[in-house]
Amino acid sequence: MRLKKSFQKVAAASLITALSLGFAQPVLAESASDTTLSTTTTAASTTTTTASTTTTTKAGSNAEKYVVITGSSVNLRSGAGTSFAKVGKTKKGSRFAYLSSKKAKDGKIWYQIQYSSSKTAWVISSYSRIEKTPSKNTENTSSQKTVVITGSNVNLRIGAGTSFAKAGTAKNGSKFVFLSSEKGKDGKVWYQIQYSSTETAWVIGSYARIECNPSKQYVIINGGEVNLRTGAGTSYAKAGTAKKGEKFVYLSSKKAKDDKLWYQVQYTSSKKAWVSSSYAKRANNDDSFSPYLTRTITIKKGSKPVYSEPDSESKRMGKVSGGKKYTVIEWGDNGKTTWYAFKLKGKKVWISRNNVTVSDQFKSIPTKDFSDGSVPMIYLSPSKQPENDYAAGNTNEQKQMYRVAAELKKILEEEYICAVYTAPTDLFLSPDGRALDAYNRHADVYLAIHSNSDDSRSKKSYGAVGYYQPQNPQSKKLAENMVKEMGKIAPRKSNVSPKTVNGMKAFDGTGYADVREPVYYGITSILAEVEYHDNADSAKWIINNPKKIARALANSLEATFRLQRR
Repeated sequence: MRLKKSFQKVAAASLITALSLGFAQPVLAESASDTTLSTTTTAASTTTTTASTTTTTKAGSNAEKYVVITGSSVNLRSGAGTSFAKVGKTKKGSRFAYLSSKKAKDGKIWYQIQYSSSKTAWVISSYSRIEKTPSKNTENTSSQKTVVITGSNVNLRIGAGTSFAKAGTAKNGSKFVFLSSEKGKDGKVWYQIQYSSTETAWVIGSYARIECNPSKQYVIINGGEVNLRTGAGTSYAKAGTAKKGEKFVYLSSKKAKDDKLWYQVQYTSSKKAWVSSSYAKRANNDDSFSPYLTRTITIKKGSKPVYSEPDSESKRMGKVSGGKKYTVIEWGDNGKTTWYAFKLKGKKVWISRNNVTVSDQFKSIPTKDFSDGSVPMIYLSPSKQPENDYAAGNTNEQKQMYRVAAELKKILEEEYICAVYTAPTDLFLSPDGRALDAYNRHADVYLAIHSNSDDSRSKKSYGAVGYYQPQNPQSKKLAENMVKEMGKIAPRKSNVSPKTVNGMKAFDGTGYADVREPVYYGITSILAEVEYHDNADSAKWIINNPKKIARALANSLEATFRLQRR
């Protein structure tokens, strides 16, 4: 992999705006029976009696309120108290329409829920909570995942197993909101879906796949008064103007003929437009986001100049003294060197990397384990380097790595319980590019797929190399498993050492962007160099074996994250 430099910017966390809610920590529920019934999301008209008053809840009056289960296996009762008969049980993440609340004789609060289209039930508040809308930050939410039926006339059940009664059937291609996943007694993974406005159902994972629905992404104008164009470039007609601070829904990205990056936005309800990235930033819709990477710079000896833009030809904004430390709010490569932005007397200024030393502080990323049948989102980032020609085959790194990614996506979707997305060729690697896209698609894993290049004259290097994030043990494990699996199929024994490398040691400690940028968003990432492409025999092998390479990558993902097979 030879790196082509392109300008990259990372927005400060303060620019990443809007709502994200999370589930409470798991709690131990009272012991429950094996009965599993369907859940609902729509309130019906019903009359309930509280401790002191009788409250009538009309249909729709609590339509914006839901009860979300936070315990692992929670009993539902016919009344507000443990002395009432059990009417079923439910699992963590299930949600029901909220009807009313009641205090039991022991002082505990119970919630009445719409259990099915014709039944209500009660659940203790110790193992549940009320939300005004369905949660937006868990896998049990319509904003994240959709279940797509892949079989013909597939049975839907009222519980996670073939022993449960049929709730209906679904045709190939039918789509439903994903609510949760569960392993049945037969060891198979089942998906809970929103079957209708009032009922849920379960479908076996063998005849369905998961798609991830991205959160909305936005473009925020940071220029004074910026022209919007009908196409990606200044030669296109003006579509309108936008003022600093205005925010538009992001649609896509494109490089103009002059190599400048432009964003397509939803300008009005019916019109789209383009804006130059020089006068706008991409941001997500999550003001709860906290970066997993904090970058600090220390000014080198002497006094160093700072500028209004990441370019020494821009306006000079003064000097900073050697030894001073600053927290970086943006960084990027202008094609010549990396620049860092920080606040100086309330103003944003830029300084060249040549004048600073860099220190990165990472938060720990939680270990991920999907052996329980939960559904991971795997983001594939094939090389965006068409300029890296292969030594044989009249092809290049980008073409071949997209072939590998296509085969890997097919394997993962057909054989494993997971959701998969491949970054398009026009989406570039940067903190506000592929990394932000992976975050907004709720990615658990970011796999950059590349082929390697040899700087020596002989061009006789062989073998895979995995670059990992050193503060993330699971990142290193994935890199090790990738190298191991590639070693099983490689035509020649690897002659490179080491085979797994700290991906943050390159470029004066700033690291490979494929490793660093996803980690900024808390995503486990590696850069997988599957083989060398600048010796002819290895290049031919890569071209002829995309399926084998994809299988090796799938095996490494399965071993690292304990992915479940369908």
